[in-house]
Amino acid sequence: MNIQRYQVLFISLLLTAGGLFLSCSPGGAQMKVGGDSAGSIDEKAISTNVRVADARLGDMEERITLSGEVYATKRVNVVPEINGLLTDVLVAPGDRVMFDQIVAYVDPSRPGMSYTPSAVRSKTSGTVTAVPGIPGNQVSTQSVIVEVGNLDRLEVETKVPEKYLASLRPGMTGRLTSRAFPEDETESRVIEVAPVVDPRTRTVLVTLEPSRTDRLRPGQAVSVSLILGIRRDTVLIPADAVTERQDGVGVFVVEGDTASWRVITVGLSLNGMVEVIDGLAEGEDVVTSGLQDITDGSRVQVLES
Repeated sequence: MNIQRYQVLFISLLLTAGGLFLSCSPGGAQMKVGGDSAGSIDEKAISTNVRVADARLGDMEERITLSGEVYATKRVNVVPEINGLLTDVLVAPGDRVMFDQIVAYVDPSRPGMSYTPSAVRSKTSGTVTAVPGIPGNQVSTQSVIVEVGNLDRLEVETKVPEKYLASLRPGMTGRLTSRAFPEDETESRVIEVAPVVDPRTRTVLVTLEPSRTDRLRPGQAVSVSLILGIRRDTVLIPADAVTERQDGVGVFVVEGDTASWRVITVGLSLNGMVEVIDGLAEGEDVVTSGLQDITDGSRVQVLES
């Protein structure tokens, strides 16, 4: 019994000594986790370096960008007058041909019957833009052997999704770029909108006339930007200022040395600028860099651009 009593007394002494040690240690029993102690740091009291841009009024183009192809105007398909075997094609793309010039031969012979090859003649003067006919193939009076066009005038055709049909009209502006000259933008004008919608692709064929053709060739693929409309005097900000958080898309607006989170409604975007439909006024400063380091109410230091 005495031994047990000594053991209990020894354990009590150890517990008492441990408590005294903790109370005497720096920040021991007096330290608060996440409390208002003098050693805690208020993150919002630290200024974060940011760059800003002001919201300004400007014009925003509503564009759609599609693929297109360059064609020669007044294209004429040269077809044979009889069915038979296409034996020879005498021209190649880029060749000049004259009216009634022979461009190919078709042999109408059949087993047991031999005929003289029939000449296929061009129905117009111009430049050969394509040669679909392949010697050795059977052809009919509906088969296109050669395509002849006028290279003095070129057109661009593109297929526009039917949802944009209400915005399409002759005279509207388009811009063309190509892989060969990606930095060279050619102004163009819509000269024809097809009166029907292709039921297979649900698109409308639109034809444009380029303002110049020195860097365009028939058969060339181009990128077509159609200007559907222009929003005038709308609020614009750099795209770098727009970010998305849990409560929506918005920006950080700087007033004095404080950044405040603001949810906005965005519209069109083009060339690194975004249209703000609601939530921001002209002249307000929005953060464009340092977004990842700030929250609503953060103190900021605006750096010079």
